[in-house]
Amino acid sequence: MKSAPRQNHLAAIHMAQKALGLSAEDAVSVKLAVTGVASAADMTALQRKQYLAHLSAQQERAGLIAPRPQKRPHLHRTVDDDQDERWGKARALWHALAAAGVVRSNTDAALMTYVKRQTKLEHWRFLNSYQVNAVIEALKKWCTRSGLEVSS
Repeated sequence: MKSAPRQNHLAAIHMAQKALGLSAEDAVSVKLAVTGVASAADMTALQRKQYLAHLSAQQERAGLIAPRPQKRPHLHRTVDDDQDERWGKARALWHALAAAGVVRSNTDAALMTYVKRQTKLEHWRFLNSYQVNAVIEALKKWCTRSGLEVSS
């Protein structure tokens, strides 16, 4: 008895070959070029998957099927990301603490040292949203303890 995945692969291979308009001879030559095997029935599961991927790519290029959606790219943060409004909020809170004499140094470097101590990360741009919010909330609480009025 043949397994269902094998039958599904073979059916998909034949449908894709038909959609591309491959003759039997053309299909054999493509199979040989991609997998080294002339018959889809003689292919291993991995070879069938490779051949199906090749046929799928050919169908995409021919415009027969819609392109696969690309994976969402990873979020890349840049050095300029520390200029966002949340960094501005943290700087404003730090400035308020410095103006009240609670912190000695009113510099970005001093604020980054505080951020590093709180999060164990080297720079603001490496923080995720949870960590950014935690730093801002900690600064707000520090302001409140120091008797400074803080707006949300």
